[in-house]
Amino acid sequence: MPKIIWKGIIKSENDFPTADIPKNAKKLDSEEDMKKMQIKALPFMIPSVLLCFICMFVKTFIVNEKIINVGFLFIGVIIGFFLIIVHELLHAIAFPKNATVYIGIMPKSLTAVALSSSPVKRNRFIFLSILPIILGLIPLAIFCFSSNSLKELNGILFGMAIMGMVGVYPDIYNIFNILRKVPTNATIQNNKNETYYFE
Repeated sequence: MPKIIWKGIIKSENDFPTADIPKNAKKLDSEEDMKKMQIKALPFMIPSVLLCFICMFVKTFIVNEKIINVGFLFIGVIIGFFLIIVHELLHAIAFPKNATVYIGIMPKSLTAVALSSSPVKRNRFIFLSILPIILGLIPLAIFCFSSNSLKELNGILFGMAIMGMVGVYPDIYNIFNILRKVPTNATIQNNKNETYYFE
């Protein structure tokens, strides 16, 4: 398991960990400012939201009645919001065992982050990037198969599913860039808020 360190408040991208990047490394062309990246990545939220609402529509259509308690849906959203640290821990634990990962909160971007300058193979980097989606998929799956009469539970599960699925949209954006530009056998390494790859 990697070494995980709680960093606390991270004021800017200048506080991200640094690394000695190999001379043959190529810089991945991606948005380096967190807030701008979040805005640029917004279209990648659409598939996750669509999946959640398709599940809701199908479940409601089958029974032809209301299946959630809206008040409890907001409770689920709040629970999902506080699971953002678990989201970052899931990123962190998937790093190689010799890696050091810093977890912190960036108030200016209203987000939490898991940061590491340790080199990671491309496919593993993709896996650790998408792993937190389980925080959305698990409650969504339970929601789909739970009893229609459990409106309070269904509301909580659907709220958690929405937050868990939507929370990975910046990660999906990063994966999209990696799949387009980084060779399969390459290694990815971050230096502050810049991403490099090399073979």
